[in-house]
Amino acid sequence: MKVSIKILRSTLLNPPQEKGLAGGRWKAWRERLIGLTVVLIFCLSSTYAQVNISGTVKDAQGEALPGVSVRVKGTPTGASTDADGRYSIAVPGSESVLVFSFIGFTNVETKVGSRTVVNVTMEISTESLEEVVVVGYGTMRKSDVTSSISSISAKDIKDLPQAGVDQMLQGKVSGVTVTNNGGQPGGGVSVKVRGNTSINSNEPLYVVDGVIQEARNSSISYDQLGGVGGQTSQSAIAGLNPNDIENVEILKDASAQAIYGSRAANGVVIITTKRGKAGQSKVSYDAYYGLSTIPKKLDLMDLREFAAFSNSVRQEIAAVENTSMLPIPEFQKPEILGKGTDWQDAIFRTAGMQNHQLSFSGGSEKTNYYLSLNYFDQEGVVIGSNYDRYSTRFNIDNHVKDWLKVGLSSSFSRNNQRVALTNGTEGTVQLAVYNSPAAPVTTLNGEYATTVSVGGYNFGNALNPVARAELRKVTKLQNQLTGNLYGEIVFNKNFKLRNELNVNYSGIENKAFQPNVVLSSGYNLIGPSTLREQRSNSLYYALVNYLNYSQTFNKHSVTSQLGHEAQRTSSNNIVGMRRNLILNFESLAAGEQNGQTLDGSYNDWAMESYFARAGYTYDDRFSLNLSARRDGSSSFGPDNRIGYFTAASAGWTITNEKFAKNWKTVNYLKMRVGAGSVGNQSAGSNNYTTNIRLFASGPFGAGGIPDNVGNTKLGWESVVTYNAGIDAGLLNRRLEVKVDVYDKVTTDMLMRSELPIFTGIGTSWDDIKSPYVNAGNMRNRGIDIGINSYNITKPDFNWTTNIVFSHYKNTLRRLNNDQAALMRYTEYGNAVTLTRTVIGGPLGRFYGFVTDGLFGSVAEIQNSADQGLAIGPKGTWLGDVKFKDLNNDDIIDDKDVTFIGDPNPDFTYGITNSFKYKGFDLGIFLQGSYGGDILNYTRRTTERLFSPYFNQLATVTNRYSADNPDGNMPRFNQWHNSNWRVSDRFIEDGSYMRIQNVTLGYNLPAKFINKVKMTNARIYVTAQNLYTFTNYSGVSPELGAYNSDVLMQNVDNGSYPNPRTFNFGINVTF
Repeated sequence: MKVSIKILRSTLLNPPQEKGLAGGRWKAWRERLIGLTVVLIFCLSSTYAQVNISGTVKDAQGEALPGVSVRVKGTPTGASTDADGRYSIAVPGSESVLVFSFIGFTNVETKVGSRTVVNVTMEISTESLEEVVVVGYGTMRKSDVTSSISSISAKDIKDLPQAGVDQMLQGKVSGVTVTNNGGQPGGGVSVKVRGNTSINSNEPLYVVDGVIQEARNSSISYDQLGGVGGQTSQSAIAGLNPNDIENVEILKDASAQAIYGSRAANGVVIITTKRGKAGQSKVSYDAYYGLSTIPKKLDLMDLREFAAFSNSVRQEIAAVENTSMLPIPEFQKPEILGKGTDWQDAIFRTAGMQNHQLSFSGGSEKTNYYLSLNYFDQEGVVIGSNYDRYSTRFNIDNHVKDWLKVGLSSSFSRNNQRVALTNGTEGTVQLAVYNSPAAPVTTLNGEYATTVSVGGYNFGNALNPVARAELRKVTKLQNQLTGNLYGEIVFNKNFKLRNELNVNYSGIENKAFQPNVVLSSGYNLIGPSTLREQRSNSLYYALVNYLNYSQTFNKHSVTSQLGHEAQRTSSNNIVGMRRNLILNFESLAAGEQNGQTLDGSYNDWAMESYFARAGYTYDDRFSLNLSARRDGSSSFGPDNRIGYFTAASAGWTITNEKFAKNWKTVNYLKMRVGAGSVGNQSAGSNNYTTNIRLFASGPFGAGGIPDNVGNTKLGWESVVTYNAGIDAGLLNRRLEVKVDVYDKVTTDMLMRSELPIFTGIGTSWDDIKSPYVNAGNMRNRGIDIGINSYNITKPDFNWTTNIVFSHYKNTLRRLNNDQAALMRYTEYGNAVTLTRTVIGGPLGRFYGFVTDGLFGSVAEIQNSADQGLAIGPKGTWLGDVKFKDLNNDDIIDDKDVTFIGDPNPDFTYGITNSFKYKGFDLGIFLQGSYGGDILNYTRRTTERLFSPYFNQLATVTNRYSADNPDGNMPRFNQWHNSNWRVSDRFIEDGSYMRIQNVTLGYNLPAKFINKVKMTNARIYVTAQNLYTFTNYSGVSPELGAYNSDVLMQNVDNGSYPNPRTFNFGINVTF
């Protein structure tokens, strides 16, 4: 045996010294066997070293906790507890440390040692109990909050490739309805906190690091260069870089808002930006690149379809007695034609987008800092539109002494926007969709085309949409500087005094320029060269001082606050215009003096306020909060300047009662009730008095005329809100539910009084303005629901779901008199009514005729109400729209119009699913609206069927004719416009569900990024506005308010489409 072993060892370790192949083989085998032996030894030792640990995890009451994550610290090994709280896991050895983590509980770390059974008791996280919420002029323990406040953090909006913070709130917060007013880069959005509060602006008050920024979306309601078109221009917080945001709090009910008094009627959005933290300094770089396209094109006729349409229409016209229309030889064989000009392709494009953010943060025990630099650039999907922003932010906090802390929050932004004028019959989109595919964009010599002659007939629009979009420049440049300088003095553990100086400066430069372009034919393409410049500057500053007191004794906790605030805004504005610019120089100095205009204004507003707040909590079970504010505003006359706004709310945390300690399903339950009043002063300053408009020249020389009719009795608009809510945590806090119901009543609503026409006041935009009065009363009721579900929480896999639901219903309850109504019309003063708001109904309902199909026979026409036209092909005839005689007087006239649609949605919602698997993360965000009608005014243009020279939707091919008596579209009718009256024909359901955002990300492994000194690296791809499920036939069912008018919601008149965007991004931290 010894000999055998010796031979084996000799053979293995000392093979025969043979040369050549045999010797090489022995050498290779030896190396392999040695390696295999080492691996086997290692595996065996590892197997014997592994220890199986098992145990049970319970809460402080002894209840089992299922779904607790159990992992071995420093390794990828993990497990989770079952329904009975039991777990089992293999650990390398006795030195291993187990980490137990669960939502809402404090993490537990324990060393295994010699144990094989490790049982753990987990305590509810004191961090979650002590978590604070930002409220007006301070913070509050989340457990003490008794008002309706919603919060979102930076991680909730981190992958949304949008320019504005307000856009990112869409579908993320219950009770907050966000609607894009179009896809204009940098454009404003409509943000409503719990629906419509007023017929005036419903935008909330924004507070960024203590600095108030009122939401006054600047809007171009007229194309300042002539023509009809408008588009919301820019958001009030367009200069705020979303990458700088730490969290956002939305104060939704009056008990939370009342501390802001007369400026909080529409809700308050408090934005807190990032600050440095003590510890190692960090450098972060975030960037993304993307491409945007329009998600949908209208189905318009191409040239072949258009030629066939033109041929058949001409035959129908020629068949009418005493009417002739010759055929067009070039159109006689449509099948041999090309597709012609696609005007949608001509005005829409694939647009680029990029964002770059570089930030530095860090600090020590005494000082922390945060510095960021950002560049954002977005091309518009409509030619002639783009937006870019440069911004920087610097935040610093310093503990000068144990009793003194000072700090600064500052930002600067430069926003440059070029607007494509849409919304209107002469807007870029509308001009394109009904332009003929027979007309080219440019002629053979490279000039812009107008109309084109085919067979002796002119086709196309003299207003070339591409020429207008590319040659006209309507721009807005805004420089904004904000700052919050504060000092905090801590007298002792109970008293703290804070002093703030807030500044917000804005300089805006609006320009509208068009050159003089004369074609070789002598035709002036877009009119005389024109330049309009408007420059405005505003400076807001505020001094805020408030003293905080807090005291805890036994089971009692008391907080209070007393404060004073003085605010002032000074602004000036100058606007000038000249035409016939020399050599098309973009300078006012180059224009002629004849016909020039020059105007200017100055405005000064101030308000002084005192405010107080008190809170009391007993045994973490009962909470009571009170607040009050006194405002004195220069917006009103001496007798009405002072306003008082108070609020109270209470809460009962039921699960902290003894009888609820053993509840298994319900882990947290809190009831809240509150009531309060807030105000609105949206009438602007000095409308209580008659202002004078000065002029330099007139029939009798220089002078002045009244600019408005004053009202010395003008006072506050008041909003009173009642709120009741429930916060619940269920199934070991895996399910969190928050429900609020509210009733909000607006009284003394501010509005202009409509005076009789014979007064000559308020009949056109440049007349003496009619007086503001307190005349309206409106009620808004609704429900908000927010749900967070932690579906799966495993060491390697997590799945969470967030659902928000919002429903509200508004009713106008009073106007000047019971017969009064608020009307909105087509095309800036045209007499055709689009919406009508009356007492007892919601805001902005559509108003028009009700249809009853198409006339199919002469007998049907004769037996129906008089349509107001003679019976015959040139009057009312077969295939014309049949309108209902609602008042039964046998004639169709303006007395037969009624409400035909309601733009207000039944409810809105958002659903976010987040998945994490090891280094991967996937987010799917759905957002939508149910109910809410749309007036498709674009269809009214493109299904008009009145001219064979302009393009129409392909749906008109199924029109009524002698050859197609079953057609569902009216006949072609060039003799009168009865068929395209505003009616329910053009009302469509605006319900939709949109895949708003899908993001797939990957965090690079630590072992890789540590080699290049990174602490974090993530790459991701994002699809925004991926797909919309809707029955609406237009480009997008999300329309917002037409030119920011709350009484003109959901009117599609060639709006700027919301783009579909695909992005690639990277986040790295050093």
